[in-house]
Amino acid sequence: MDIKLSKEIDSELKKASERLGFDERKIVERAILFYLSAIKNQIDLNKEFKDWEILSDEALINFENSL
Repeated sequence: MDIKLSKEIDSELKKASERLGFDERKIVERAILFYLSAIKNQIDLNKEFKDWEILSDEALINFENSL
C-alpha cells in the first residue's frame, strides 16, 4: 500500500527519522499500530461504559421494585 503524505508531514517524518535514527517506514508503521491500538482501546472502553450503564439501570430497577 502506498500512502501519500503532505509536504508538512513528510518534512516532520524526515526530521523524526534523523533524530530518532529510525527508518521513516518503521516510524509510520509504529505510528499506525499505535493508533489502531488506541482505537481498539477506545472501542473497548465505550463497550465497558455501555455494559456498566445497563447494569446500573438493572440495579436501579431491582431496587425500585424492592421498595
